[in-house]
Amino acid sequence: MKLAFVVHRYGVEVAGGSELHCRWHAERLARTHAVEVFTTQALDYVEWEHGYPAGTAQVNGIPVHRFPVERRRDPVAFDAVSRRAFGMPHAREDEEAWVLANGPLSPALVEAVAEARDRFDLFIFYSYRYYPTYYGLPRVAERAVLVPTAEEDPAIKLQIFHEFFRRPRGIIYLTEEEQTLVEAASGGTGAASAVIGSGLDLPEQEGAPDVLSRFDLSRPFLLYLGRIDRDKGCRSLFTYFQHFVAATGADVDLVLAGKAAMDIPAHPRIRHVGFVSEPEKVALLRASRALVMPSRYESLSIVMLEAWKLGVPVIANARCRVLLGQCRRSGGGLTYDGHEEFAEVLLLLLERPALGDALGRQGREYVEREYAWERVLAKLDAVFEAVRAG
Repeated sequence: MKLAFVVHRYGVEVAGGSELHCRWHAERLARTHAVEVFTTQALDYVEWEHGYPAGTAQVNGIPVHRFPVERRRDPVAFDAVSRRAFGMPHAREDEEAWVLANGPLSPALVEAVAEARDRFDLFIFYSYRYYPTYYGLPRVAERAVLVPTAEEDPAIKLQIFHEFFRRPRGIIYLTEEEQTLVEAASGGTGAASAVIGSGLDLPEQEGAPDVLSRFDLSRPFLLYLGRIDRDKGCRSLFTYFQHFVAATGADVDLVLAGKAAMDIPAHPRIRHVGFVSEPEKVALLRASRALVMPSRYESLSIVMLEAWKLGVPVIANARCRVLLGQCRRSGGGLTYDGHEEFAEVLLLLLERPALGDALGRQGREYVEREYAWERVLAKLDAVFEAVRAG
């Protein structure tokens, strides 16, 4: 088949969850299908600042067509629009204004997708909340497959999306919880669908970097990977961890790897090592006692699956249904609700290494069983065939 992927950002430099999921699956599907990508020039995810030139370039052998973002997202104005759309009586126009403010605003990308309609069998759109998907998908709806990457946050409650979820002919869900969320929001989509999770691509570990020496990590550590942001639960993580150390005196650090979008407390046991390479990420995971996932809003955590693939246990926020469900199904992690449970599960893992080993082993078995590439790609192809036949 000829497949077009449409996504807000795309590139090897883009580390975001949905964007990484898109690239991995586009590259795998390109082995058996003709794949192209339609995206913006944005590299930055806050204001959609350009980081790539316009035009077509090859990324790992796939043609990627990039189009300009007409205006940057203004965080202050976006917050004001969000408050109205999410917390006040409002009209449909206010919800559509939220999509426009969220961006990335690229009419040229939407027009290019519409013009390419007859050149592709299917268009796979990533992330329902962004401008390219909301305005691009209806232009090719009869050939559209949506990967909503929906989370249990205020956007899912907007009425415009309840209608939108019924537009595509196919839907790819990342977890059972996401499917339940979207089906409830839409009243039932009627689309061909599958829950696929994600295949995983991890770098080979020959000549793995010595991250303990490089980052001067001498104590056991809990690892957080990804954007350091309030929206990812980092504020509560910092508070809970500092209380834990003060109350127990435990010999443990919290290591943060990723770009900081908020202030990090100046605390001797909180270590920010900055952005790390893929080999460094894997080495940090292997060396950690556990990966911590404090976010309340996830459609799927790829880094959690990566931790399990490496046999590393997970500590996750129980208020996120996706993370809670993944931990329960896999047996690969412990969950917490509030600072007291956070302290209990962290102390348990520190005092009982064998428990962490057992959780990590169960997580690895779960990932190898459920998220092998062959299984994931077979589910994708089945949805694609159903959409074409239907």
